[in-house]
Amino acid sequence: MAISDRILYRISGTHTNVGANEETILQLPTPGGSGGGLWLLKSFHYVRSGGTAATYTPRLGQSAAWTNDDIDERMTYSATNVGTSINEVFDADIPCKSDSSGRLFFRPGFNAGADNDGEYEFFFEHVRGA
Repeated sequence: MAISDRILYRISGTHTNVGANEETILQLPTPGGSGGGLWLLKSFHYVRSGGTAATYTPRLGQSAAWTNDDIDERMTYSATNVGTSINEVFDADIPCKSDSSGRLFFRPGFNAGADNDGEYEFFFEHVRGA
């Protein structure tokens, strides 16, 4: 694949008053018009800016309300102190398949409270395949 064939897609946003089990929809394009796409997760960044939680455990899934540690979970971190930002460019890309509407699902995974704030950023690369 030539460099010019690469398609990178950035998803970013802000969390305000997020609780322990809340899930954020990450909307990706649906190349070809409909159906899920294949994506490589290239990098992930999270900065927590307020709230009562002491730790967070970010996770990314391929289906809504997936069960932690099941086949649909594509990325997970160990519990991290909320004062520690995550800014990772992955050595090995993480393959993900968006659902039929082009969505992936992100949980910041705060351990307590419903008042947690933060900012997230993901970079994905679209790949061809089924």
